[in-house]
Amino acid sequence: MYVADTGSAPRRRAPVAGGPTAAPLMTATTSGQLAVIHLEIPPGGGMPEHDHGASQIVLIPVSGSVRVHQGRDVHTLVPGSAAHIDTGERVSLANPGTEPASLMVVASPPAFASRLEEWPIA
Repeated sequence: MYVADTGSAPRRRAPVAGGPTAAPLMTATTSGQLAVIHLEIPPGGGMPEHDHGASQIVLIPVSGSVRVHQGRDVHTLVPGSAAHIDTGERVSLANPGTEPASLMVVASPPAFASRLEEWPIA
């Protein structure tokens, strides 16, 4: 068993204005099947359109709300909801609220988490 927590995981900041911070909790070094990332998006912040490479993604809001844009579709995620993003789908994220939005991100396979290593330390 491997146990991690958001308080001790190193946080990285997306290299975009108003971008999220990410703390990889589980990566390819701890599991060959999936990665788990704690993502925080500041109020009014977000992430421009992007894909997740070979990884499928599940977004699970913990607090706040996040708008997920995919083409013309817009979905607002809140605690108690989840979204699945398939391989090759391009999305953008936005926090429309006045408080930080907190999400758990599950990636399978875990390759997407290695992209975060390119982000600077927060």
